[in-house]
Amino acid sequence: MPTTRRGLFALLPPSWFAYTQLLQAADSSTESYWNLIKHEFPLDDSLLYFNAANVCPASRLVLDRYQHFLRDFHANPSFQNREKYVPLEDRLRGKIAKLLRVSADEIALTRNTSEGSNLVVRGLDLKAGDEVIITSHNHPSNNDSWKVRARRDDLTIVPVAVTVPAVSATALVDSIRAAITSRTKVIAITHVTSTTGIRFPAKEIAALAKERGIWMHLDGAQSFGAIDVDLADIGCDSFAASAHKWPMGPLEAGLLYVKASRHKQLWPSIVTAGWSDTLVGARKFEVFGQRDDARLVSFEAAIDFLALMDMTKVEARLALLTGRLKQEFAKLPGAQVRTNVEAGLSGGVVKVDFPKLDLKTVYDRLWNDHKVAIALTATGDSRGLRFSPHVYNTLAEVDRAVAAVRQVARA
Repeated sequence: MPTTRRGLFALLPPSWFAYTQLLQAADSSTESYWNLIKHEFPLDDSLLYFNAANVCPASRLVLDRYQHFLRDFHANPSFQNREKYVPLEDRLRGKIAKLLRVSADEIALTRNTSEGSNLVVRGLDLKAGDEVIITSHNHPSNNDSWKVRARRDDLTIVPVAVTVPAVSATALVDSIRAAITSRTKVIAITHVTSTTGIRFPAKEIAALAKERGIWMHLDGAQSFGAIDVDLADIGCDSFAASAHKWPMGPLEAGLLYVKASRHKQLWPSIVTAGWSDTLVGARKFEVFGQRDDARLVSFEAAIDFLALMDMTKVEARLALLTGRLKQEFAKLPGAQVRTNVEAGLSGGVVKVDFPKLDLKTVYDRLWNDHKVAIALTATGDSRGLRFSPHVYNTLAEVDRAVAAVRQVARA
């Protein structure tokens, strides 16, 4: 009788050290290696899960660490016992910084990307008439938040339209350049869009902003944990991301990077007990009151897992999975792949449309008949079915998902 995924999950080495040894001995170019990765996640055997762009399952490593510290916290919530979370959270900060190639003092620990982006939106000194450039495919936390701030302070929002698929990296940069005026104070863009998976040339746009003294904020919700992000190379002023998406960590944990030279230009949005002018670096942006410390320190386990796999290998694996999806979807009658096929212009998100079909019906049947878990955009320029695979997906699952779409789309 074959071993089920849950069965193998239970049979994996009980310690992180043993699992590390097992994984390091495996060849990452083989499906066997990625099957070892897959079985570290408690995903249901019947589920074809392709929605990393929304939320990822946490690994056993993360879940075990969270449960351990949650029990510890509630068994002894004394000040004395809780003192240990300060160095643990600083260790997490250091590991995130290492992954992103920046300083630990440039990292604030937040609840998610939306909170990080809003700290920038609310914290910058802006005045009536100042302009903020956004794009039509930004997430609401990096679009609607600016629009609300604009109504309050009489700012001017300059939206840049995005062509789907993107024409080229040069065209994306040129569209931002064309929107810049002498009144532009902020450029707020998305690194990889959640709509159709366009990967913006962030480094080139950051260079545009820097030479004009403009603050450049980057929404990294769909890039952190999916591609090898080097913030020192990109050169943006701020970057926000979540743990619960591609890093495969806990819910309600995230990060905000603020370049050290920009710290004095950003006001903290929340000030409560524990805040002071003497806080070092970006820590002054994360004093929110009581946190779920167990959740925060379990974020470290997700970072350790990414580091064990190596982000270059994670990015290559996602390129393989998304490439297979794009290639096979393009063969389906009536299908339109809405995501760029060029690796440099896309990330882990794949959008496919069937213009002649009722997408809601297709979406529902994929779930009801095949347990394919994806996202749906029913209308607009990013209309389509969104597939976002991750390292816990196999090539066989990709093929099964494509077969399900083929069956439903021709029915």
